[in-house]
Amino acid sequence: MDSLIGRTFVISGMTIEVIADDGERYETRNATTRETIFFNRAVLENAIKLGKAEEISQ
Repeated sequence: MDSLIGRTFVISGMTIEVIADDGERYETRNATTRETIFFNRAVLENAIKLGKAEEISQ
């Protein structure tokens, strides 16, 4: 999968921006609360593939 860094997604009602790739996980920032959230790489990529996470174009 292409690099997700800099992309913004809506997943589970949250708008998140991928800010870093840490090998096995992505560091993301919740756009509303500005809280840092870590997603397992496989979980986020599968959510995107299955349509559970939707990319927001800027």
